[in-house]
Amino acid sequence: MFTVADVKCYYCGFVSGELTVEKGRSIQTGRFSAAPAYESSTFNDGVKRSGNLRCFRCQGPVYLDDARSVRPRTVITDIRPRRGRPRRSEVLARAS
Repeated sequence: MFTVADVKCYYCGFVSGELTVEKGRSIQTGRFSAAPAYESSTFNDGVKRSGNLRCFRCQGPVYLDDARSVRPRTVITDIRPRRGRPRRSEVLARAS
C-alpha cells in the first residue's frame, strides 16, 4: 500500500505535484512527482538536489493535502488462452 498526497502551497494554494510514500515509512523517503507543467523546469531540478519542497509558483512553504491510500496494481505475467468455444469471427479468419 502507498499513501499519495498533494503538495499544496500555504500562500497561493497552488498544487505543485504529488508525494508518494510507502505505507509505514517516513515522508523523507517518498517520491515527489511534479505537476505536468513543471516536470522539466530548472526549479524542479533544484528541489531534487536540495531536498526542500517549495511552491513552484511563489516559492512559498508547502503542506500535504488530500492524502489517500493507493493499492499498487498487480502485473499479469502469464496470459492463458481463452477457455471454451472460439468465436465465429476467429474461426472464419483461420479458414481464410
